[in-house]
This record gives sequence, C-alpha cells and structure tokens, in this order.
Amino acid sequence: MIRKYLHDGIPTFFFNYDTGAPFTRCTFCDGKLDAYNKYMVEKHIRQNTVLHSREIVYEYALCWGCASNMGSEISDDSKQAIQQLFAAHGETLMRKVDYLHTTKQYTLDSWMERCSLTGKEIRLCSEFSASALVEDGNLVFEQTPLVISDEFMEKMQGVLSKETKEGFDGLRDKIMDGSPSVEDLVYGPVPGLL
Repeated sequence: MIRKYLHDGIPTFFFNYDTGAPFTRCTFCDGKLDAYNKYMVEKHIRQNTVLHSREIVYEYALCWGCASNMGSEISDDSKQAIQQLFAAHGETLMRKVDYLHTTKQYTLDSWMERCSLTGKEIRLCSEFSASALVEDGNLVFEQTPLVISDEFMEKMQGVLSKETKEGFDGLRDKIMDGSPSVEDLVYGPVPGLL
C-alpha cells in the first residue's frame, strides 16, 4: 500500500543551488511551478569518496505539465526495458518505503542513505541522483525522495535504445546550458525518468 506524508516545506537539499531558495520556474518550459499543485526536482551529484566532497553536476525542476509530456521522448522499446528493470528492483524500493513509513522516519537523511533500487550505500557511490516530488510547497514522502546509485544508472543506460538516448540530448543541453560529452554523463540518469 502506498502511503503519503507531506513534510512541512522543502529541505534545502532540493533548493536551487544558484539562488539558495526553492525552484520557482520549470527548467524546460520556464513556466511558474505554482501553476500546478506539484512538480519534481532532480539533482545529479558527483562525489569524491576519498575527500568526502560533493558537486552538483546538474539540477532541474520539472512542472507537472512537462513531466506528463516527457514520456513522448522515450521509445516503446526503452519504456518496456525500463519497466522491466524497475520491476526487477521494485521489491527493494517497496521494502525501503514500507520500513521508512512504518518507522515514521520522515527525515531526508533516512530516505537518502541508500539507493532506492539496489540498496547500495550512497556514501560509496561516485555519482548518484536524487529526485523529489513537491506538492503544495511541501516535500512528499511517498516513493520519493528517490535515490539512484551509480550502479543502477549504469544498468538504466544499458537498457535505453539509441533512439531514446538521442531524444534526450536536447534536454541535457537545456539543463546544462551546453553540450556535455558522452563520457562525462555516461552514468547520468536520463532527465525525467526518475
């Protein structure tokens, strides 16, 4: 059973890095995020596990309208492969979500300690991605915050079709204000999949 808990406000981790405040506009359409009652935030983080340092590779906010349209960028083959991949790891996610709801651990650290789909500790990842759902100005603890390890990102990249990868090139350019090399983002999640 899916349960939902609305946290009071948005933790600073999911704030816009440049402004130090919650996102106000959709990264893709530039529309106001409050035009919908919910939106998504995703951050991709590279970390140095030796120096215990982190840097944001990219971040974005996605209004619910753009999130609803994002599926058209994914080929049918990729959709099926992604569904199979998530189904194969879904039990880990459901156990994690059930445990955290049962113990009422509604702190960001509790939800972001391990990959939601593999269970790998985030502190051991060279890269990870975190996404959250914001509803009426509050963080939603449901199946989000969703944390994806470098290990799962690699698996996801392995199942995407060439067509889907090419379809997301423009989205990555928009997020990063440039054209990142494939090598820099080989383990990066595909925008909007999370």
